[in-house]
Amino acid sequence: MPALARAALPPGPSRIEIPERSSAAGILPLWLFRASGWVPGGRVLAVLHGAARDGDRYRDVWAPLAEAARALLVCPDFTRAGYPGEAYNEGRVQGPDPVFLALPRAVAAAREAAGDVGSRPFEAYGHSAGAQFLHRFLLLYGAPGAGRMVAANAGFYTMPTLDAAWPYGLGGVGDVAVMRSALTRPLTVLLGERDTDPNHRLLRRTSEAMAQGPHRFARGLAFFAAGRQAADSLGVRCAWNMAMVPGVAHSNAGMAPAAANVLWG
Repeated sequence: MPALARAALPPGPSRIEIPERSSAAGILPLWLFRASGWVPGGRVLAVLHGAARDGDRYRDVWAPLAEAARALLVCPDFTRAGYPGEAYNEGRVQGPDPVFLALPRAVAAAREAAGDVGSRPFEAYGHSAGAQFLHRFLLLYGAPGAGRMVAANAGFYTMPTLDAAWPYGLGGVGDVAVMRSALTRPLTVLLGERDTDPNHRLLRRTSEAMAQGPHRFARGLAFFAAGRQAADSLGVRCAWNMAMVPGVAHSNAGMAPAAANVLWG
């Protein structure tokens, strides 16, 4: 690990770079914030940015919330140079180094930089493309190391079924045992009630995505319902929850306080 990452992480905002084998650039920048009241063994939150690849802005929005919760904030920056095209939100799962597994490595590196050698589960929040990343990390790999998770305003979803091809389902890449376990994990699908623009410039409009609904709000409802249905079919209790944020459209800043309440309230 670079010397900077090995140095003691001070309170407040900072940035480090770590080696990362899933990145075409060979590195993964981490935008960090250490609350003044955080101590090793305390809360750790991983925040996953959207398609703009702006981890620094997500860090800055979440910093006051992390300060209030006495948390260590870890915001990986999946840059376009390291993760071109759809490599970030779709994860290159059929290659030798799937992108989704970079997240627990990033959290471990941030903890090491802060002098934390504990194994407390980290919490995770993803917005938009980050929500795509997060729910796929859960459905495909079981979200190793993660505790509570909040997926907010995803543009489209991987449904919990092996009958639909990736990335709209787990067909060809998924495992029923992992999927069954994922349905019992604490995931909250968080939806902005005004995230209903069917013509948003970043909204995917393939036939498979449109079958999930005309906009993000409808697609989130469909994903949550599919999770409940899959759990019933597999004979497990679904631990997923759904929450809605009144008056908010496609905005990380608008969703973050509600997400923090889900995670830490």
